[in-house]
Amino acid sequence: MRWSIVLVAVLALATACAARTPDSPWRELSLPQHDARVLEFVPTADGVLALGSIPAPDGRSPAAWTSTDGSHWTTIPVRGESAYAKLAELISAGAGDRTVVLGQAFGGAHSNPRMTIWSGDAHGLTEHPQAMEMFGGPHAIAVSAAAALGGTDLLIGDWDGPEGRYGAAFWTSANGADWVRHAEDPALSSAPGEQTGASGVTTGPAGFVIVGETLRDNVLRPVEWTSPDAVAWQRHEMAGTNAVASRVACTTACTVLGQSIGASPHLLCWPAADTQPVTGPSATTVDTLQLLPAGARMLALATFDHTVQLHSLNPDCTDWQQISLPTPTAVARMFALRTGLLLATTDDDRSRLWLHALP
Repeated sequence: MRWSIVLVAVLALATACAARTPDSPWRELSLPQHDARVLEFVPTADGVLALGSIPAPDGRSPAAWTSTDGSHWTTIPVRGESAYAKLAELISAGAGDRTVVLGQAFGGAHSNPRMTIWSGDAHGLTEHPQAMEMFGGPHAIAVSAAAALGGTDLLIGDWDGPEGRYGAAFWTSANGADWVRHAEDPALSSAPGEQTGASGVTTGPAGFVIVGETLRDNVLRPVEWTSPDAVAWQRHEMAGTNAVASRVACTTACTVLGQSIGASPHLLCWPAADTQPVTGPSATTVDTLQLLPAGARMLALATFDHTVQLHSLNPDCTDWQQISLPTPTAVARMFALRTGLLLATTDDDRSRLWLHALP
């Protein structure tokens, strides 16, 4: 049975169980290593690659593990060469011909985030040291997420571009080691009178998809950028104002998740760039974390007043259903396994792993 069919059954069971009994449908699993923080999941040929960190004498050090079922984990080699690599947490990744991974440590005179770049596969990851000003230095704003498609690796973020107009930028590599920064792309970078920003990235039928926003005339507008090859990009301004697009997930089409900006912000969902967003739950503060395809549904993780909620919805942004989580948390990440939905909830010291499995 395909994992997507299994997962739909699991989530249907979760909703039914929540209505019938107070017993939690979640089962807690052992961590891959003692006090591990699990911050990202990446698919492998037969399961999942988990990325994060473990305790170290100077704070944390990068770590990665593989599993087929979420219960039995294998630690894989993580080879870091630079000083910041040894202190990094692995926070984002994309899988194409190889897995490209973004690591983050904090240090230097101002304790700014220091980015490290890794690549490899389910058998091991290797850091590729970069010149300081490739991803950092006086013009750096942020490097936030990774994706990969075929032989092209992609990182997205924001950069202080021409004439001091910082905006959306991206970096590309054909081998995971040698990177080129693109801070003046006509579709992504800020034109006079605007400020663009990139928040989320994935791959889909049209190739790479980046979502973010543009600020013009003091009005925020959500934006989607698409490219078949990470070379030529097209900008699609999405419907709605005073809103940002933060996460995107694709099957045969792409669904975008974001939030409104202002008093009483709401979670927003776009089934297509040119359609009005569907309004979801609201709170004093709203932040989108992840959007995951799950068979015929989408699963959305978002924080409402700093507490994560899990919602299931159709790809056309209809039929929202909240699914109870096993514990309150401010940080979470999920992945669809054949055995069910794998969830990592994380605090400052460690993560907890949970599985929502078939009976």
